[in-house]
Amino acid sequence: MRTLYIVLRKGRKAGCAISRCAWSLRISTITWQGDGVISRVETSRDADYLAAMGLPVVDVAGAYRRPGFRHVTNDDFLTGAEAAVHLGSIGFQRFAFLGVSGTLWSEERHRGFLHGLQRDGGPIVPAFARSLSWWENPRESPAALAGFLSRLELPAVLFACNDTAGLRATELAHCLGIALPEGLAILGVDNEDILCELAGPSLSSIMLDCEAIGFRAAASIDAVLDGSGPAEGSRISIPPREVAERESTRIYSCPDEVVARAVTFIRTRAHEGIDVGDVVRMAAASRRSLEMRFCASMGRTIHDEIVRTRLLRAKRLLKDTSLTMETVSAGSGFGAVQRFHAAFKRVEGMSPGAWRYLNRTGL
Repeated sequence: MRTLYIVLRKGRKAGCAISRCAWSLRISTITWQGDGVISRVETSRDADYLAAMGLPVVDVAGAYRRPGFRHVTNDDFLTGAEAAVHLGSIGFQRFAFLGVSGTLWSEERHRGFLHGLQRDGGPIVPAFARSLSWWENPRESPAALAGFLSRLELPAVLFACNDTAGLRATELAHCLGIALPEGLAILGVDNEDILCELAGPSLSSIMLDCEAIGFRAAASIDAVLDGSGPAEGSRISIPPREVAERESTRIYSCPDEVVARAVTFIRTRAHEGIDVGDVVRMAAASRRSLEMRFCASMGRTIHDEIVRTRLLRAKRLLKDTSLTMETVSAGSGFGAVQRFHAAFKRVEGMSPGAWRYLNRTGL
């Protein structure tokens, strides 16, 4: 029988399929005669400690490289690129980044973000980074972060490499009198759902596929102990899931304030069954005028934006739940199932059922 030591940081979503317990890392190699380790290694000290044990380690955080380590992690470059796509879709033209210094995963998220914005050789994206312990310790002085936020040219969007950084920025922005999300929209990573929901405004966050990471980590350590790989120093990257959008990015910014209000209204309430007439009444403009201004700014009609927003919600429900088609249709704002099927097939080229089959998350 093999003995595995599983180290998951307390309160974090490491997603290990074997265990979700949080144990002390300071174990005795004399009393524990194990075969391998699955761990979320978040400090350099812990990385050194595990490496010194001389056992195969599968790390699900990917922050540090050490002898004997294999990595099964989130695809952090792709996460940064996904953040760029989402934040670019809400109309803002200025961007900034919050990172965790000295960690590979934060560096990759930053690099992917710049790549997604196509800013590698273009305008500078302001960045602020501190150690993980700094971000997690509320007693650390916020003066440096306050100065960084105060110097941003607003309106802007802020990509925080994890929810901890995003939540600290949210709290501090309130103290500085920065309007959220109108002046500063914020996106985090990890989707720590309770913390994100309790933030004011609630924090949008990129969801990671923690279950897939956990299962691949378990399979990897099993293969290593069987002598069949993966090789030391290898890295298996698991693509992130979608953005869990909340109030901190549920906005649209553009020079035409009437269009901005209309898009924000649609993206907030499309699932409630609103129609073009509801948008026109909210905007307090003539239908013809609003349609013309909307098309000029967005490149599509008001109706098309409503359908697009509903389909995005429907796809999240199809992928992540086992809800019936009737419930998905109603919960996305389509109402009649026939209308939902027709709109979905017109855009995706397949039925909702076929799309669900191809994109299931394992439920």
